[in-house]
Amino acid sequence: MAVTEFSKAVKSISEVLIFENWLRFYFISEEEDGKLFIRIPEKADMRIRENWPHIHSLADELNNKEITPETSREAVIVYVSTELDGNSMKAGMAERVFNSATFQFEMHLFSMWVEGHEAQLDQSFLDFGNWLSMYDEWKKSDKVKGYIEETREKMKAAEAATATDTTSKKQ
Repeated sequence: MAVTEFSKAVKSISEVLIFENWLRFYFISEEEDGKLFIRIPEKADMRIRENWPHIHSLADELNNKEITPETSREAVIVYVSTELDGNSMKAGMAERVFNSATFQFEMHLFSMWVEGHEAQLDQSFLDFGNWLSMYDEWKKSDKVKGYIEETREKMKAAEAATATDTTSKKQ
């Protein structure tokens, strides 16, 4: 199966969101005033720079900053729009990805994975590469492949029903 430009864009943008989630998971620090900050130790920052140079600027952007859902979302969107959209993917592709059911489903799967593996992920620090490998392996399991296939079939049926409904309304 050929990997389409759209599929590559979904994978690239998903990686950014997974990375941001990984940063929050391991490097979040609650300050005395109750505010949350990402504090990446120097040694970890050097490893990120070495192993993930293409995404390190996002870690730089979030490091030592107060983290709220809004600041996280903004940092991800700025990163995707400045580093990916129009560079490693066609201009405008990021918006298509963010608005797609495919991307939303990928993020849903990732959330399921984190929830289901939280205790394991909490046991010890896992490198970002380990997170990506574990997530990919999980998606390849028979149970998850079955869930993915079943959900895709439901999505296709819903799209077909919507298309039929739209066509009949036009007539």
